[in-house]
Amino acid sequence: MKRLITLLALLYFGSASAKTFQYLYLEANEGTASGGHVAVQFDDEVFHYQYANGLTRLTKDSRDSFEFDYRFLQNRGLHVADIAVSDAQFAVLQDSFKSQYWNQQRQFKQLQSFKNDQWLLARFLSINPTEPAGVFENSLSLSGAGLFYSEADFSATTPQPIGLCNTQPAASRIVNQLQHRLQARYGAEFLNDRRQTITDSIRQLSLADTEAIYRQQHYSVSERYADAINQLLALRVITDGKALQPNVCHSFNQPEWRLNSDQLNTLQNYQQRLLSNTISLLDSKRPDWGQALFVALARLVVIQQSLDSGHWVFLDDFADDAETINSNDYPNQAEAINRQRILAERHWQTYWQQLNDNQTLSDVFYTDLERAANRHQQWQNSLMQQHFRFHGQQALPIKKLPLPLIIKPDVSATQLQTNLTVLQQLIPSLSGELEQHYDYQLLTRNCVTELSANLNQALANQHPIDLISPDLEFVPFIAFANLENHYAVTTIHHLPSYRQQQLNEQYAQDFPPWVFVRESNILSAELYQYNPDDAAFLFFTDDSLLLRPMFGAFNTLTGLGQSLLGLLAWPTDNGKRLNNGTRGVLMSLPELAFINIRKGSYKFAVADTLQPLTEPGS
Repeated sequence: MKRLITLLALLYFGSASAKTFQYLYLEANEGTASGGHVAVQFDDEVFHYQYANGLTRLTKDSRDSFEFDYRFLQNRGLHVADIAVSDAQFAVLQDSFKSQYWNQQRQFKQLQSFKNDQWLLARFLSINPTEPAGVFENSLSLSGAGLFYSEADFSATTPQPIGLCNTQPAASRIVNQLQHRLQARYGAEFLNDRRQTITDSIRQLSLADTEAIYRQQHYSVSERYADAINQLLALRVITDGKALQPNVCHSFNQPEWRLNSDQLNTLQNYQQRLLSNTISLLDSKRPDWGQALFVALARLVVIQQSLDSGHWVFLDDFADDAETINSNDYPNQAEAINRQRILAERHWQTYWQQLNDNQTLSDVFYTDLERAANRHQQWQNSLMQQHFRFHGQQALPIKKLPLPLIIKPDVSATQLQTNLTVLQQLIPSLSGELEQHYDYQLLTRNCVTELSANLNQALANQHPIDLISPDLEFVPFIAFANLENHYAVTTIHHLPSYRQQQLNEQYAQDFPPWVFVRESNILSAELYQYNPDDAAFLFFTDDSLLLRPMFGAFNTLTGLGQSLLGLLAWPTDNGKRLNNGTRGVLMSLPELAFINIRKGSYKFAVADTLQPLTEPGS
């Protein structure tokens, strides 16, 4: 039957334009990956379902980032099945996953908007009219405003941030240029008129008063208010000549990074183009032009600072919640950390050299240069600081500011209370709908079942032969093993994990038995240094089936030993070692029954050895 299905599929696809998509199976590892994982790939986009806060959420990643995260950082082998479909079927499948992803994003964004509205209206209702509005603890923030403002600008009790970013002279020069150009283009009263228009729009902010209206609106009250405040504060930067916050930029003062005359000229030309774009932003109709204006103004200021000093000055592009690590937590990862440091410097040097070769600087290239500079600077900091930011760079150097309630709409307390009553009923209702629709169930609603359901639903009326069974297995590796019973699979290939890839190279270069013995345990291994984020173990068992129970027994004892030490260390490490040891035992017990889950991970793996998911010609 399987051969008949494949033959019919190939005959059909041979008479029509054919394409392939990829069904991906990722081997298990510890943590949330203990059961394996599946995904589908269309061109360079990968879709997969993940567990998040009790729900099964559809996620979209680029092919390279997906592979690097799972194959390299998580050290998990990747199995790829190419499945033949017609051009029409490929388009239907791709559109189905895209539409489901964006529809799901819209639903959860709507729920968050309702919660934001509820918070904002409650704050408006509680503000004492005789007291100035300030910054309150909230979930709402202004994107970009944190480049020029801090909470201290709106609260007398909040201390000013500390940093070395002193840009007042450069900011004054940029603001003077902008003011003169704006006056020449729009007239002397343009900025005042623009500020007054925005202030009036805030005063006249309209509210929805029924559940139906709330569900239908695409631009919520909190979004409209936050965008307007962001616009107003961005205009104040120009009218008040405000400098950047002292902690949002950094300089490259080393002699080797000094700007030469050609680079200064290139940078100055780019600044003039950016000035023209900034002026156009001030008359923009897009609702988020305040955020775009903050970024443009901030870049103009640091570019002016670079031109004045002769040294590069860049905005900090790390997110406020970027992952920070302590190098003391990874005492045996010095070599891997140093590789990251060298790679970051190499990338920065590459962009530096390209700037020497190019006479024109584009927005895209400047963003790449900015990112390379930030990554290099952060890894250089790791030489002198124990704490440094490891992940969290953004596409744009956006700093957030907790929403300041500097203007209150002219809305009565009765109107506010009416809207709050509607939201208090609507939020639990929508939350319940989403939980019912996306609730995670181990056997009936997981990454496999949801992926299969989406594939089947999309192709229900599109294919002339029964390629897909309505009931696929819910266990990832079983589902992948039975793919050929349900799909027109043309080829299957395996991409080894990061460690296995290195092992294969070692086997080809050295005496295989010696390589196996040396790399079988974390004490003598050269290809793996124990990562403290992993559960405690002694032997690798993913590539040693016959010895797995014996290795598993040693691993179990290792986990038990660390658990006992963890009990003694509990008062000093808050149970971290005990938790690690307990996880080690849980990951080791299946090995006694020839089942491997744990494979170790590589937190500091380097991404320059990626191979394509699809082989040439597949």
